[in-house]
Amino acid sequence: MLPVKVLVLGAGDTGKTALCVRFITKRFIGEYDHKREMTYRCSRTVDHEDVDLEILDLPCKVLVLQDGVPASLESYICWADGFLLLYSITQRLTFTEVPRLKALIDKTKHSLIVPTVLVANKADLEVGRKVTTEEGGRLAKDLRCSFTELSVAEAASGVEAAVLQLIRLVLDQQRPLPDRRSYMLTVRHALTRKLTRSKTMQW
Repeated sequence: MLPVKVLVLGAGDTGKTALCVRFITKRFIGEYDHKREMTYRCSRTVDHEDVDLEILDLPCKVLVLQDGVPASLESYICWADGFLLLYSITQRLTFTEVPRLKALIDKTKHSLIVPTVLVANKADLEVGRKVTTEEGGRLAKDLRCSFTELSVAEAASGVEAAVLQLIRLVLDQQRPLPDRRSYMLTVRHALTRKLTRSKTMQW
C-alpha cells in the first residue's frame, strides 16, 4: 500500500468537511460544526496501485492568522503530500483567500511544484455565483495547480474525480526520477517508431 496524505484547506463555509464525508461515504450532509481536526482514512486502487489514503480536515480556527503567521498550520502542511484548496463560487472572499494559502504551502514545502488541486465548490448555486469559472481557471494557472469546479451537494462523482486527480499528482511526484526518465524515453521511442512507420508507408 502506498501512503498518501492529503490536507484540505479553505476558508469557512466552503464545504471542506462535506467534501471529505462525500468522498468517504458517498453521502452528503449539508451542515457541520466540528471544532477539532478530523482525519479520514480509506484505501483506494488508483491506476492499478493500492493507496492508503489519509485526508485531514482542519477546523477554521487553525487557519486564522495570529500576528501574521498561522499558529500551527505549517506543521500540518509539512505532514501532507498533497493539497485540496477549496473556495465557494458564491463567496468571493473565500476565493481571494486561496493565494495566501498556496503561498504558505509553497514556502513551507520549499517548492513551487506541490501537488495541489484548486476546487471551486457549490457549482449548483449558479444564481448566487460571485466567481466565474474562467477566474478559477486563471487563478489555478497562476498558482501552478490543477482546477476543477463541482458541487459536493449534487454528486459524489466530481468529488471522487478531484481527489483521485490529486492522488495521481502525488504518486507521480513520489516516483523515483529514473522511473520518470524511463517512462519519458519509452514514450519518445514509441512516437519515433510511429513517425518512422508513417513516413515509410507514405513512401
